[in-house]
Amino acid sequence: MRDQKGLKVNLRRTITLGGIGALSLGLVAMYERPRATDVPPERAPVLSAFYAPPVEQVQTRKLENGETLTSLLTRASITGMDLTDLLLSLREQRNPRSLKPGVEVTVRRWIASGLARAVEVRLNADTTLNLVKGDDGWASRVVLTQTHVDTVFAAGRIDEGRTLYEAILEDDRLTLPVRERSELVSQLAGVFQYQLDFSREIQPGDTYRFVYEREARPDGTARSRKILAAEVNSQGKPYTAFFFRPSGTQGGYYDAVGKPLKRSISLYPIDFVRITSRFTWSRYHPILGVFRAHLGTDFGAAIGTPVKATGDGVVVSAGRQGGYGNLVVLRHQNGYTTKYGHLSRFAKGLRSGKRVSQGQVIAYVGNTGLSTGPHLHYEVRDASGHAINVTKLKLPPSGALSRQALGFYRGVVQERMALLQQAGPGRGPRLAQTPRPRAHVEGEAAGGD
Repeated sequence: MRDQKGLKVNLRRTITLGGIGALSLGLVAMYERPRATDVPPERAPVLSAFYAPPVEQVQTRKLENGETLTSLLTRASITGMDLTDLLLSLREQRNPRSLKPGVEVTVRRWIASGLARAVEVRLNADTTLNLVKGDDGWASRVVLTQTHVDTVFAAGRIDEGRTLYEAILEDDRLTLPVRERSELVSQLAGVFQYQLDFSREIQPGDTYRFVYEREARPDGTARSRKILAAEVNSQGKPYTAFFFRPSGTQGGYYDAVGKPLKRSISLYPIDFVRITSRFTWSRYHPILGVFRAHLGTDFGAAIGTPVKATGDGVVVSAGRQGGYGNLVVLRHQNGYTTKYGHLSRFAKGLRSGKRVSQGQVIAYVGNTGLSTGPHLHYEVRDASGHAINVTKLKLPPSGALSRQALGFYRGVVQERMALLQQAGPGRGPRLAQTPRPRAHVEGEAAGGD
């Protein structure tokens, strides 16, 4: 009996030890199993290639001259009630008849059925109408292009035989669209218009540097831009400008000590400044064939280029007037008047007695009247009606800073000077490494007036 109990105990011990041993061997085997990282690349398992067919087909068309959206969508095989429902949904956002030639229309359709599932109407670089077909028909919504804010530094030197325009436009280091570079030159000319004549005073050896903020789209173009700080060193003399926005204002540019650069009447009525004929008391007229006074400044520009009021004022007249062709006359403070001639058309709603603001679009460049090519004729006259050479017009600054705002401004200048140092010569154009808060960069001054 005792032998039988001993046998059972030994048997249990044997089974227990055997189980532990088997478990230990299993764990060792699991531990020593090769890991995936231990397998050489040439022996790693490889999935066979597979092809996933697209589920939709995408076609983009442009609205042609004289074409309606209805005809374009019909060409895209959207017809009948499907087309009617789509147009009704689109009308909730925009009248289809208001679409202009060149608008891109993208149609997405299921490959399996060939039926349209979505339509995108790109109104402009910033706005797209999205139409999607669901169980209840077509639904529409407006989608705005996403942007991000960045800061760009640029600096350079004017070489022999080149202008500031060419220096910036042809700088391949500045990875910006050509159009944006051209607009930057126009903005710089506007900022410094009362200090420098970019068409005549910029000389070889002069240097420039500037910092500007922009809202950049995914395709690299800018929705908007603002020069934050700029410096042009012309013939050894530095000219600086800093953007500052006192509370309750749209902001403007000031020099290093806080004096405003803006005047009540600006020199340039168009954005890109290309002077083709200057103020003179004797000039040979190419059409009349005689020498006569040219009491204004001509700016070369393409037909349709926006023309802006050079100062706050009231419209005296807007209509046809002899050799001027289509002409706008504005009356400003202190009796000054400005004239804008050879226009192709006037801004919508422009009429006698209407008030306009400096920088407001009032008309568009044309070739009407006694004109040999598209350009804008611009005149300034004093209260007595005497013509004034606009490049020699002396007007006091407008928009002086209050004492409190000036205190805020000094802090902004220190900050902007530090930014200009980062845009120093030889460093080349580039994006800022660390984006700044938008409100901070614009120089908001809560204590200004």
